[in-house]
Amino acid sequence: MYFESVGKEDGSTKKYVGGVLLGILTFLIVGHVQAATREELLKYIPEPVLDSLPEATLKDYERLDMSKAKSDEITINDSKYPTELSPLSDDLWTTTYKKLKITMAPYDSTTYAVMLDLTWLYIPAVRSYDVIALRFESAAMAKSSATGVQSYVLSNGDEDAVGYSSGGTNMVMKDNGYGISMNLVDNKLNNLFNHLSVNVAASGSSGMAYGSYQHAVDNVSLTQSKNYNISAAGMGRVINFAQSVWDHYDNMQGVKVRLGL
Repeated sequence: MYFESVGKEDGSTKKYVGGVLLGILTFLIVGHVQAATREELLKYIPEPVLDSLPEATLKDYERLDMSKAKSDEITINDSKYPTELSPLSDDLWTTTYKKLKITMAPYDSTTYAVMLDLTWLYIPAVRSYDVIALRFESAAMAKSSATGVQSYVLSNGDEDAVGYSSGGTNMVMKDNGYGISMNLVDNKLNNLFNHLSVNVAASGSSGMAYGSYQHAVDNVSLTQSKNYNISAAGMGRVINFAQSVWDHYDNMQGVKVRLGL
């Protein structure tokens, strides 16, 4: 299977073997886990995202024990400086423009896939380099498994995707997490989704995963969008932009999920 990646920063188009583009999940699984069905995966992953993943990644996702998956989600505002969000519960916030969800699903008692999904409820007018990122506490990340995808449905109903591989130009990789700058596609769209996934190892119940999605409120360059560290002091408790870049992003609330069965 081949997966097309459009390099928005230089306009180039390349094709890669799907398993290389999005990475092969690398942990060895001990014991038998009932295979996850497509219906179970769709409870946590938007359908266009799931359909855009290469076969190698899908086969690994099928080994997840989705019966023990955990997900915390938050719906967040598109205002540049959100100051107050309306809580429906401890882990659910509701506003207008987009929905951010973080999911943890185990392979075994210490190995997990962490997935972060942003669903646009309304297509944004400003489309530049948005940043989506994960941060981890008391957990070891398998850096080679870090991947991302931007999936979209065109106004004519056709689906397409842009993939981001580990070590790619658009990725910022740190020991405690990673992020990807995604240049939102300029086409006329019906739907737009952004997705991250990575494998982590954590023992006990002390491990935590934090997710953040920051939308550029005006045009920024790829270099500007990558000028950040992964830190609890950052936007969404993840993305700590340099001071010169901070005001270019909407500073939206982040999400978190505990790693453990």
